[in-house]
This record gives sequence, C-alpha cells and structure tokens, in this order.
Amino acid sequence: MGICSYFVHVMPEPYRRHDFPLSRLNEHLQLVRVTCRYCKRSHVYRPDDLIQIFGDVDVDSLMHRMKCEGGVGHGQLDVKGFLPSGSELVGLRIRRLTAIKFQRVPVWRED
Repeated sequence: MGICSYFVHVMPEPYRRHDFPLSRLNEHLQLVRVTCRYCKRSHVYRPDDLIQIFGDVDVDSLMHRMKCEGGVGHGQLDVKGFLPSGSELVGLRIRRLTAIKFQRVPVWRED
C-alpha cells in the first residue's frame, strides 16, 4: 500500500452540514437566543413562534432572515438554540408572538 492510498483510507469524511429545523428545538423544549453582534442586543424566542413567521427552517438560516431592530447596517445575527436550566428560567424574558400584521402597499400604473 502506497502512502497516498493510506491517507485515503484513514482520513475522516468531510464535514457534512445537517439541517437542524426549528421543530426539533420545539420537540426538546428548547428556546432560541438571537443576539446582534454589533449592538449586543439579545432576545429569546420560542421556536413555535418563529415557525409561524419563517416556517420550519434550519436554525442557522435565521441569521440571514432576521434583522436587528437597532439599526440597518448591523450585519448578521448570532442565533443559537439552548435548553435553559431552572436558574436561567427565573427572570428570563421570552418574546412571544401576539399578531402578524400585513402592510398594504398600493402599486399604480398609468393608462
């Protein structure tokens, strides 16, 4: 066996990205923490509320879909699923979805 064929057999498989949908976080009673890297503003959400807005998407894709409320040019958000311990739940403020509003924007054409 040559040296090149040895490395082919010993090298691990390349990293493969597996989707981790929001529904899986919901099954394990986990929460989602979203933090702006620029202004350090952080919010905690329940996965089922985010599913109503974005669908059952991959948790990592939320960093591109969500925007910071503090400003336009803050860049990507840091999104992590976590299981809070009992002491973390005391005083933890969770943002809940109360309504979804649709904005009606008129589109005109000249005749």
